Amino acid sequence: MPERTRPRRRPDYAARGVFAALLVAGGCGERAEEEPRSANPAPLPETPSGVLPAEADVLPVGGDIQRPERIRFEPPAYPESARQRGEEALVILELTVDRDGRVAAARPLRGPEDLGTAAAEAARRWEYEPTLVAGEPTAVRFADTIRFVLRPAGGHGMRLPPGAAAAGPRIDAFPDWEVSGHAFTACPCDTPCPCRSNGPPSHPPCHATTATEITAGHYGGLDLAGSRFVTLGPETWVALYLDEAMGEPRRRAILGIFRSLAPGAPQRYRAIRRVPLSIDASRSPGEILRRALIPGILEMETTLPLEDGRLAGRIPGMDVWSNEIAYGRTGVYRFNDPEIPAAWDHSGRQSNAKEFTLNLGMYREGRMLIQHADGSGDWTDAQQALFSCARTRSP
Repeated sequence: MPERTRPRRRPDYAARGVFAALLVAGGCGERAEEEPRSANPAPLPETPSGVLPAEADVLPVGGDIQRPERIRFEPPAYPESARQRGEEALVILELTVDRDGRVAAARPLRGPEDLGTAAAEAARRWEYEPTLVAGEPTAVRFADTIRFVLRPAGGHGMRLPPGAAAAGPRIDAFPDWEVSGHAFTACPCDTPCPCRSNGPPSHPPCHATTATEITAGHYGGLDLAGSRFVTLGPETWVALYLDEAMGEPRRRAILGIFRSLAPGAPQRYRAIRRVPLSIDASRSPGEILRRALIPGILEMETTLPLEDGRLAGRIPGMDVWSNEIAYGRTGVYRFNDPEIPAAWDHSGRQSNAKEFTLNLGMYREGRMLIQHADGSGDWTDAQQALFSCARTRSP
């Protein structure tokens, strides 16, 4: 059953690599003011809900009956009432899904009333793989969740309630830093990952994990070459795993870099831990296999195409380290940390990688795509202005 998606605008610059190079060199020198997006966007086209089956024909998920995989997702509209009070919440829904995989009924079980109503309305447009019992499509009932997270325009995913003043140091208070290196991310989303082009995840909740190695760079006067770490989590880094071989000054510098990306925004870490972390690679003709391993916690790998020694197939994408990403073939992606607690296995799903040279000035001057994200599912005007800059400067 194919998944239906909204049409998206795509940047049409021609020269591969020009976009990132221009931003590192200084960009256009101008920043377009971004118009705030409506809190009540135009509704998406309706999809007919499933037919409510007779109660006796509905089986609860559990035991031998597995929860079906969602194959079509539409995000709910964020109620203005919840925006005004700055509320974020996890909503639990009870869904009845018919034999064809369409949601026939959606009922909020937990969460604020207005968020629950919005979630249920959106859920009636979701679709799931049909559930087979003894080889026959069967109606099922189960719980599903959706998390409401405020992502104000101009932010990059770190959370600030609307109208709240940022606490803590301003960006100019941080020491100058510049880093070069490589990173790769794995998550359960489809390929291409909609989160990378300003959309909601295709398979929420977002279990994104990024392994990063800094090969050259500094934070103030501190050399950061050889720093390795893994970040876990969607909107903020809910867990940070730092290579135990790094000294305390470098660990504090990595935290300082993350704080400088969104100064004043709260960073809600569920764990910051020193671990034995390895990030390595092996090359074959036209490919590179990158691996990250934290024994007993994380195993993650991706195979990426190369062209002239660099990542091939680079396209624009929102990321804290780069404005370009390249997609790879995901191998193993398993995570299990009882101390958080969290565990999953998304082997064979989506992965992307980046090679980066990044400095504080790029964030100070608003030259990163991720700084202008609003999760609307389309590139914002400020992001389009950055694409226009790249096209104008193209040779």
